[in-house]
Amino acid sequence: MSTHANTHIATGNTALWLALQQSAQVGVERLPLPPALLAAPPADAPATRQMLHRALVAPAASRAEALLRAAAVATVLARAGGQPGRVDAGLVAVLPPVAAVSAETRPACADTDARLQALMATTLQDAESPLLTLLLARLEQGGHRLPHALLVAALELGRQSVALRRWLLPVLGERGRWLAGLNPAWRYASGVEETASPEQVWQEGSIDQRVALLQRERDSDPAPARERLQASLKELPAKERLPLVQALGTGLGMDDEPLLAQLLASDRSKEVREAAARLLSRLPGSSHSQRISGWMRDCLHQDGKGRWTLEPLEEGLPEWEQHGISLKPSSGGAKAWQLQQLVALTPLSFWPQTLGMVPLELVRWASRTDWKADLHQGWLTALQQDPDPQWLDALPLLSRRWWGSTSIEQAMLARLTPAQREALCQSLLDKGEASLPQAIERIATMLPPGASLAPHLSAQLLDAVSAALHGPAKVRGDWQGHQGGSLLLACARVLDVADLPRLAQLWRVPAPPDAAAAASADAETSTAVSTLSHPWDSPRMAEALERTVHLRTLLEATLRTP
Repeated sequence: MSTHANTHIATGNTALWLALQQSAQVGVERLPLPPALLAAPPADAPATRQMLHRALVAPAASRAEALLRAAAVATVLARAGGQPGRVDAGLVAVLPPVAAVSAETRPACADTDARLQALMATTLQDAESPLLTLLLARLEQGGHRLPHALLVAALELGRQSVALRRWLLPVLGERGRWLAGLNPAWRYASGVEETASPEQVWQEGSIDQRVALLQRERDSDPAPARERLQASLKELPAKERLPLVQALGTGLGMDDEPLLAQLLASDRSKEVREAAARLLSRLPGSSHSQRISGWMRDCLHQDGKGRWTLEPLEEGLPEWEQHGISLKPSSGGAKAWQLQQLVALTPLSFWPQTLGMVPLELVRWASRTDWKADLHQGWLTALQQDPDPQWLDALPLLSRRWWGSTSIEQAMLARLTPAQREALCQSLLDKGEASLPQAIERIATMLPPGASLAPHLSAQLLDAVSAALHGPAKVRGDWQGHQGGSLLLACARVLDVADLPRLAQLWRVPAPPDAAAAASADAETSTAVSTLSHPWDSPRMAEALERTVHLRTLLEATLRTP
């Protein structure tokens, strides 16, 4: 069996990695590596093959050690963009020649600060950490990029997490985009240079770059951006048309109605037609929205005492299909399914204007009808497309046990002006000590990634936290265990950077005299004083708190340095 398998590996179409893997699984003594792998490569062989050969034939304590060493080399080559070739084609194939990497247009962050770079590397290991999003957002806001040494880890992280890419792509720099083009697994991040003209981005950029371009242009001048998209629609596949059409939501106006109506009526992709219908529903004056609102009004009735009732139509109308409403449900009753879709496509402004209720009153009214679940789900779907902040107070009642409520709330909060957001934070802090944990959690979700509280609000929050931790036992009990650590972590992310040293004193205790003498002169970043002294003390929480404080402190100092 070994000879047969060996011959197959040496002469067939088995990839290099498979050859190494098979020998490792079966045992190198039972299934030796193919002679073709061990033979000295020609002098003009690619450098990748030369490196692999040296790893295989260098002195080793055993054949297994040599195999593992070769596997390690092959892994590094793969992560750097090398592609395993076919054994009968030279064992290792390199990518075709590529253009040299363009000069960087942004300065690197932490290239000369080993402490900050180490903290950034540690943060990049956790895709779910809010601290990672904060780091990437602050780099972009400060006009910096990731150091070259962290690009492989960052690209691999983006491969694993689609949600993270919106924060990662802007800070990869030119080398990051160049490197992404060498590995198919990282193609999501490849594209043209930051200095490329809009026309070059549109013609040669990645889909993410084109969407970003369209959104930027829509922010400043929606009409030319729409015309650019309209001229290219026939050439684009559906998977690219969809995100580009969705980008019309930026700067959306009545001038977009003709194009959206055309897409709703005739686009060959169901997903694109549905996206056009959702965008039209955000335009109460559009013909589509007027018809949807008319059908919705037919379902509403008011009795002699002015009370509103809802009764859906017994059967959906044939023309509903042309306006994005499917008549046949995949499961459940057709009547409820059609009502959900009708509510979802009805402009949100229709409800307060027609029923004379604010959103919170509307949600409570819906709870008294026989169609509570369908109304709630329809409104939530509408809010996904049009996250109107006026519905913010109603969202907790509307979205109980619904997984998408957090993203809707964040989108609503993103539409608030800084003054509105500050006023909301102030109102949360003014509710007092008993509501402080809930206020911290809410504020942590309210602030955009990379943003921090205004100095006066930051000082007020820190004073309240300090009073709670040093207050009566009953109050301190709210900060016991994991919840207390999580609340402090949230504070470490949102407080003004100038308040972080005072925050850290809430969990640090003085170091013993001998440790203090040996500590760094920079006490703020010395781990010699990083010991929690509260009942919820844990090494993991201490590490997370210290990392957050150190990262933000060093990062801000670097970003502010000219």
